[in-house]
Amino acid sequence: MTRNHTLSFSAFLSQFRWLILLNLLLWALIPGFLLGNLHVDTLEALYWARVPAFGYWKHPPLTTWLLGLAAQPGDYSILLALLLSQALTLVTAYFIGRATMTLAGHRAGQLAVSLFFVSSLASFYSLQINHNSVLAPFMAATLAFGIDYLEKRKFISIMGFGLAVGLGALTKYEIIFAVLPLFIIVIAIPNYRSAFGEARCYVSLIIAALIVTPHLLWLHDNDWISIKRAADSAPLTDAQSVFEGFWGVLWGSIAIILTPLLMLRFFKISIPNLRASNLKHHDEKFRIGWIILILSPLGLILTGLITGQFVKALWLLPLAPAISIGAGIVLVQKISKRFDERHISLTLKGMVTLFTLFWAYLLAGELVGHPHEAFFSQTKPLARQVEALWKRHQSKPLACIIINEVKIGGSPVLWLTDKPLFIEIPFRPWGTTDKQTLCNDDGAIVIDLDEGVAAKEYFPRLCDKSSEPIDVRSLLGRAPSIWPGHISYLPPRSETCAP
Repeated sequence: MTRNHTLSFSAFLSQFRWLILLNLLLWALIPGFLLGNLHVDTLEALYWARVPAFGYWKHPPLTTWLLGLAAQPGDYSILLALLLSQALTLVTAYFIGRATMTLAGHRAGQLAVSLFFVSSLASFYSLQINHNSVLAPFMAATLAFGIDYLEKRKFISIMGFGLAVGLGALTKYEIIFAVLPLFIIVIAIPNYRSAFGEARCYVSLIIAALIVTPHLLWLHDNDWISIKRAADSAPLTDAQSVFEGFWGVLWGSIAIILTPLLMLRFFKISIPNLRASNLKHHDEKFRIGWIILILSPLGLILTGLITGQFVKALWLLPLAPAISIGAGIVLVQKISKRFDERHISLTLKGMVTLFTLFWAYLLAGELVGHPHEAFFSQTKPLARQVEALWKRHQSKPLACIIINEVKIGGSPVLWLTDKPLFIEIPFRPWGTTDKQTLCNDDGAIVIDLDEGVAAKEYFPRLCDKSSEPIDVRSLLGRAPSIWPGHISYLPPRSETCAP
């Protein structure tokens, strides 16, 4: 059953160079100089990176490690973070192409990669570099190395599989939804079943275990905090949570399926051709494609139901590689007999269209006074205002910032090279007692948004007379300040407020 289709990384770069370069321009270089904030998950990970650890209270550590290496506070922090995101997107696309070509040939691989580049994960969600987007390349690599081993039985493939699973588990525990379809494929395809009896197949378990063990030891020492959060972060408790779960599945499915589906239309695949009755095929590669296409999202949804959680839309984003691989295998016969430059040109146009619609959506939101969210705000002036207020009172470096709203209040982590501590109120696990004591001892600047709890309730020594209004504007500057608040000075314990 072996198919002699192999995709080298150099061949991948050559074949898809225009897609890669355009994606880099649209979703890293342009926003890298225009954005003024990053997603709250990114802000948290950047902050946690200051203290190296084998785990953090929300998630395993790999996303934090990568962001800590790639992005440093300063004028280019957002650009560096987005360049990291594009590197991960590139790796994801490569393993999508490799997995699909191994199973179904060159044309299927080209289709799968093209579909991925017009997915929401490769486009506007790549701006929200977080644990979901960082997991995607490991999902793709797990499928690629697993398929490669089943097809060719090379020891290097099983080692790659173990590395992908282990590193994926250090990113987010949902890596299991890349392993699940492979397990079912081994059972369903007779020629693959012998893999269970090969001792070297289980080398991957040893490799993955060695990678994950330090994190497991950290979990043991920290009351399994991120495991508990993963198992109970979105409980189904009432009718509203059921509705939110339904909405999450619907919107998440749209996010990973809709744009590739529209792209297929440009490839002259009509909607009637996408009916299940028209996609039947007795070739086992088609069965494999269906398993990959369906099992990953279905496994996530069923796991949510079993653990009593509603599925958030973002949780489905890492499954985009499985969607692209499965669709490439299943639908390749429905496009014209030759995947040529015309298809690449259509894909490029699709990417530009997504970019244009994204910015039009942001502009429309600003014009009606409802910007998308605090992620698309200009926070660099806030960081400069924080620095200036501190320097009016102290000559030593700023040691602490107290925030009452993390999406805006945490944003100085992007800009302040002093790397102060951050404490969020109400206190969360990252605001430990030691950090609270340090902020009281050394002094702090408080970022107090009107929509949050008043900082004075937690830090009564706050100097009211030092208070200054803040003006956090939207990304395009078309909306007035819609995140009103103020900043204030908290003196060190040895000082009092000026009269």
